[in-house]
Amino acid sequence: MSGSASILVVEDEKELASLSKAFLERMGYDAVAFTDPVMALEFFKQGTKKFSLILTDLRMPEMSGIELAAEIRKFNDRIKIILITAFMVEDLMLSEIYKLAKIDQIVQKPVKIAALREIIDTVLQQ
Repeated sequence: MSGSASILVVEDEKELASLSKAFLERMGYDAVAFTDPVMALEFFKQGTKKFSLILTDLRMPEMSGIELAAEIRKFNDRIKIILITAFMVEDLMLSEIYKLAKIDQIVQKPVKIAALREIIDTVLQQ
């Protein structure tokens, strides 16, 4: 699946955002990274670029990854969304906003590069 998808990365830590972008590009994906979820949402809504996958951190200032996903779902119900978090999310999975967000996969940090690659490929093939 590598190389045939565009991925929007939303990660508030600059270093992680640029590392993720570089990693995805090395895998052959077209990647765009944002450190601000509100700006990422605006970019997504403009629709100038069609994405296959959103890779978002859970905890970010202004808007969580789940809130971002729920907003994106208002515009695109079919895009794949992977939520990355270092926190336990069982309680969150019961919330109404989580149901609206329709997260395709939750990935626990830290995640090995090889494992993340496999998860991305699997989610994109679903």
